[in-house]
Amino acid sequence: MEILSSMLKSRQPLVVGSVGSEKALEGLYSAKDCDLVELRLDALGNGANVHRFARSQQDSLPVLLTARHPDEGGMNQLSIRQRAGIVSEFLPVGGLLDLELRSLEELEDVWESAAEMGMVRIASWHDFTECPSRERLGEIVDEMAGTGADVAKCAFALEKPEEIQRIAEALEGAPLPLSIMGMGPLGPASRLFAAHLGSVLNYGYLGEEATAPGQWPAKLLREVISCSKSS
Repeated sequence: MEILSSMLKSRQPLVVGSVGSEKALEGLYSAKDCDLVELRLDALGNGANVHRFARSQQDSLPVLLTARHPDEGGMNQLSIRQRAGIVSEFLPVGGLLDLELRSLEELEDVWESAAEMGMVRIASWHDFTECPSRERLGEIVDEMAGTGADVAKCAFALEKPEEIQRIAEALEGAPLPLSIMGMGPLGPASRLFAAHLGSVLNYGYLGEEATAPGQWPAKLLREVISCSKSS
């Protein structure tokens, strides 16, 4: 985790391969696919197959745990208690934890447990309906910086080309490493733009199903980012 923490602090663009389907659990992923693997526990649940995958995967790539809030794209309408239980169950195999800013108070015990275990903590915020103003986005990132998070993650809908500028504005002078991306039709272009400007965690999908609108296949995203860095 020390190497990963150092890369995040230096704001190197890393690719997260998101796993949110049973089909995606059939693979075992390596550095040629992505830099770390996200387990969408709200979609996957806590069955024996998920535990087997997580134990196997942690030996090759860091595992990022999240059980998304239903109002921020979470599947299966999990209650706060269910989310706390499933995330806690997987903490021993996780290297990173992602909790929404809105959930930090209710999931404080999980958040603090992750810190005690030396995990990288990500405070996140998602808006699937609109692009925030520059001021609103700045307020969100500042609030995240006060939570003890190692990384702030912001994902929001983009409908107009000029809204992509919001990504550049947020990354300029961000008080902590920032993962930022657009969702929807302009999502794919915005994710490359963000990675080029220093977004530290850049999300694609593993398997055959995207876990958010606008995602690239993780392996392709990694290849394109690598090419842009070397050109």
